[in-house]
Amino acid sequence: MSMISSGLSGLAAAQRGLETTSNNVANAGTDGYVRRRIVQAEAITANTGLRSDIGSGVRVTGVERLYDQFLAETLRGSVSTEQRAQTLTEMTGRLDSLLGSPELGIGRSIQSFYDQVDVLSRDTTSIAGRQQLLMQGESLSQRFQQLSAQLDLLNNEVDRRMGDSASRINTIAASLARINETLGRGTASSNDLLDQRDALLSQLSEQVDATVIRNEDGTVSVTIGNGQALVLGTQSGELSLGPDPFDPTSPQLSISFGSTSLAVSRQIAGGALGGLLAFKSGALGTAQRDLDYLAAGVTNAFNQQHRLGADGNGVLGGDFFTASTPEVAPAANNAGSASMSAAVADATALRARDYELRYDGSAWQLFDATSQAPLGLTGTGTAGDPFVFDGLAVTVSAGAAANDRFRIRPVAEAARDISVALADPAAIAAAAPVRVGRALGNLSAATIGFAGVANIAAPSLQQPVEIRFESANTFRIYDSGNNDLSGPLAYTSGADINFSGWIARIT
Repeated sequence: MSMISSGLSGLAAAQRGLETTSNNVANAGTDGYVRRRIVQAEAITANTGLRSDIGSGVRVTGVERLYDQFLAETLRGSVSTEQRAQTLTEMTGRLDSLLGSPELGIGRSIQSFYDQVDVLSRDTTSIAGRQQLLMQGESLSQRFQQLSAQLDLLNNEVDRRMGDSASRINTIAASLARINETLGRGTASSNDLLDQRDALLSQLSEQVDATVIRNEDGTVSVTIGNGQALVLGTQSGELSLGPDPFDPTSPQLSISFGSTSLAVSRQIAGGALGGLLAFKSGALGTAQRDLDYLAAGVTNAFNQQHRLGADGNGVLGGDFFTASTPEVAPAANNAGSASMSAAVADATALRARDYELRYDGSAWQLFDATSQAPLGLTGTGTAGDPFVFDGLAVTVSAGAAANDRFRIRPVAEAARDISVALADPAAIAAAAPVRVGRALGNLSAATIGFAGVANIAAPSLQQPVEIRFESANTFRIYDSGNNDLSGPLAYTSGADINFSGWIARIT
């Protein structure tokens, strides 16, 4: 009888093993399925009083998953890193093809514009040359505007993909919470639920870097970023895109759990979502600022030079391109009534970055808006003594409350807003504002040359004057009414004669 019982127990165990194997074969193509095997143990022998115990066969104590937790967690981390890298590679490649291409980039348009400037400088009276310069200016402006629009489209696509990723994460989190609830009740096969749970965790790692904490009851808790809860027991959080406190059109990522909501855009690093966030704040944000910085640089530099010349009617030049102004935005949750304004004090000192001014209750502090690194500034913020930093002059009114913040973007939308300010080719200031010449009756071989403009705003810059030598070493300057404007001045060959805003040299 003992032999038959032992044999039957072995057959029963083998049958369970075959059933488990057949289930493994049936699910060979099932995503997330983990291979299983039976767990066997020696059957407990009843006490018969015999001195020798020959045993009672075998018994099946359970079915276990062939699962290595350490390997699974390592794989999820690798998948998260890979998805981030793939997303960054894809998006930065598209950005590079847009800005780095010789045919599509901005370099060729800038070169063509300055080539035409050089052509006009050789014949400033050419109407065709002036018209061509206006056309090249329009072409350059349009290329800046096109690139700015394409970067905006890329930014909108990133926002949409971030929203899709957040929605997918929310669905996974809700499913994990439901599985936790079922596991806690013990009303279903735990192996099947564990397979589903691990498959969901793998899908989650493709979207975001997550930390999984296994609880004693078989449930899991999941956190993302710097420990923000996504799944706790039977409850799950929700990721969403909300308005940036400084710019309602630029969404930022936050997570809500119960009544608590936290911004997590800076905390998420892995997965496809981490790659999108890194691209948006890194390569794309830098490209947008650099393009605006380049547009502002071209505008300010060329306008500054254009103002030093005279147009076809002899009138001093104005702006050739429309110039953008710094953008100042208060945070949406500011409690105070203070307002802030910014102006360009030195265009050559502008930098391609954004700033954040914060009031701590007693003083204002300046930070880099991207890295949050503290920066230095001078002044008190009043109209007579503005805050000065990186070519900007900033004034702030009274009424600030503690923790009030303002975002300053010096070259915001410069590429989008650039345009040619002139319509008449004759208005191009291609000529020097002052002409010089020697009298035909001069007995000496001395020559005079125009050396530049010292002060374009001098009121008598273009008033005609005459330099007359009293001796080899002294001269006076007279106006058209023969009035002495200078008194005797010492003469040195080749030295600057700086008068009424212009500079000349007599050699």
